[in-house]
Amino acid sequence: MEHKNSMGSRVQVRKVKKRVLFSSLFNKLLTLYIGILIVTFVFFFTIFSNAFQRYYVDYTENIMIKQAELIAEEYQKVGEMHQSISSVLDRVTLRIKVLDSYLDATTWIVGKDHKMQMVSGKEDSMILDRKLANPEIIEKVFEGNIISRETGFEQYFSTPVLTVGYPIEIGGQVELALFIHTPMPQILTLIDEVRSILAKAVLVTAGIIFILIYYTSKRMSKPLKEMNQVAKKIANGDFAKRIDVEGEDEIAQLGESLNYMAEELDKIDANRKAFIANVSHDMRSPLTSIQGFVTAILDGTIPPEKHDKYLRIVLNESQRMIKMTNDILELSRMEEGNLPLKKMEFNLHEMIRDLLDNFEQITKDKEVKVDVLFDKKEQMVFADPEKIARVVQNLLDNAFKFVNNQGTIEVETVAKQNKVWVYIRNSGPSISKEDQKNIWERFYKSDLSRGKDKTGMGIGLVIVKETIRQHNEELGIISNEGEPVTFYFTLSKV
Repeated sequence: MEHKNSMGSRVQVRKVKKRVLFSSLFNKLLTLYIGILIVTFVFFFTIFSNAFQRYYVDYTENIMIKQAELIAEEYQKVGEMHQSISSVLDRVTLRIKVLDSYLDATTWIVGKDHKMQMVSGKEDSMILDRKLANPEIIEKVFEGNIISRETGFEQYFSTPVLTVGYPIEIGGQVELALFIHTPMPQILTLIDEVRSILAKAVLVTAGIIFILIYYTSKRMSKPLKEMNQVAKKIANGDFAKRIDVEGEDEIAQLGESLNYMAEELDKIDANRKAFIANVSHDMRSPLTSIQGFVTAILDGTIPPEKHDKYLRIVLNESQRMIKMTNDILELSRMEEGNLPLKKMEFNLHEMIRDLLDNFEQITKDKEVKVDVLFDKKEQMVFADPEKIARVVQNLLDNAFKFVNNQGTIEVETVAKQNKVWVYIRNSGPSISKEDQKNIWERFYKSDLSRGKDKTGMGIGLVIVKETIRQHNEELGIISNEGEPVTFYFTLSKV
């Protein structure tokens, strides 16, 4: 695209197409679902592993406290049951060995002087009879407290330990402090194994879910992609394309809606083409007559004494063309909402009587009997009188056009509650059920409206439908074989 700048020079302007990160719905869905999947699994894996670690540390701590309690009970038997200290120490030693084997623990028994009296484990014989360097922690135990901590004894071990301190009473007094140390790596080893198993389970589950997500995303995006392609073809005028609908979900419903739209557009397109052909024919006929008669007058083929006769024919044909053009323009303006209603009160019965006077000549020509059935002289309604007059005029036009010779036309009004029902009936050929569904549609069978020998409805009925729709009133047709054709509509009664 070229533009001129302020200096008058031509500048080449190129439109830069913005690059979209995820160009297709499938990519968006797949990325979104996988993102949610990853975030969800990472979140729950982190929460679960941390919770399990806390649980297992607490579980180990409870075991250590329970074992410390049992060891303390053995010492209590020295004072309560007068058992020998040697037999008690034998049982305590056995329990400590079992505990050390089960938890890979190290057990200390500390006296009031903070010196080690008993030590289990490989590395701790060196500190036997030595005074420990943790007076605050040891004193808390001698005060009768049970402690649990993961720090405080780092100088005695090569790895972090979980420590439980428990007071040992003899004769009702705290005489010893029991400390059980379990290496944290020993505890974390099992936790890591559980995490490994959990990670494998998560990966397997994620793999299965990924396959399901891929299949679901593909299944969701594929029909939408097909709909997009069909919609483009429909937009280009190919109304024969249809979508293969599977299932009953919202996407399937959208596919059915697009198919329905394509069918309706196909009908409208066919009727539009027929409409254009019919209007062209309707306009060509009077134009041909006008051209022929004017040419004949100008070249002298028609003598001067007959000019008036043929000029009147030309006038009638031109008026017919103007009416046809006005009908088309009025329908277009009505459908676009450019003809607002001007509602007021008026006498419907008086309007119908005045309009019937316009059909006096055709009544005589076809020897038609016209019956007017009004329950009272005046019937006031609230509507746009100009547009309702057009409705009645078009329905009467239709009735007189298709009534059989020496037939009957009947106009009836019936007041029901706050509505007035207007019925216009004519004897003659009935209208098929298929035509009854379509006579109100734009472009439908407008070719059948040409001439008195045709059976069908013209554009006037479409104007009738739009007018009654704007008034929010009812409109319909009743036609059964062997019965008069009846058109009816309602108006609001004053």
